[in-house]
Amino acid sequence: MTRSSRFILFLILAVAFYIAALSNTVYVVASPPNLDWHTWLRKIESVVAFTVLGLSLAWWLAGRRHLSAILILGMAAFSALIELGQTYTGSPESWRLHILDVACGALGGFFASLIAQALRLRDGSAGPATGEPRR
Repeated sequence: MTRSSRFILFLILAVAFYIAALSNTVYVVASPPNLDWHTWLRKIESVVAFTVLGLSLAWWLAGRRHLSAILILGMAAFSALIELGQTYTGSPESWRLHILDVACGALGGFFASLIAQALRLRDGSAGPATGEPRR
């Protein structure tokens, strides 16, 4: 898959995750409020989502210098954008939960970094996910 195709995949995932994060329907379905631990379930789901998005970013940027920092800071920044969108659309979350959500984004970026390193995306070598030799 070409680098531009990987960018398009990343972009599609980013837009889909952003829309889902702002959807009250997705919020209720993904972590029903009647569960006592629904807040923690939502945070775990958030880390998984940011890990997936971070991996797609790593695949697009395979071989870039400082990929780990890009993934961690990039997912934290994307999480902050989601928090701004949620605040704009009337989210009742406190600023503490917003900060925790941004930390979850960074944690997802960290996990993506670890997985990317294991798949050798960090150095741009061919790995199971890239399928392309380093040039």
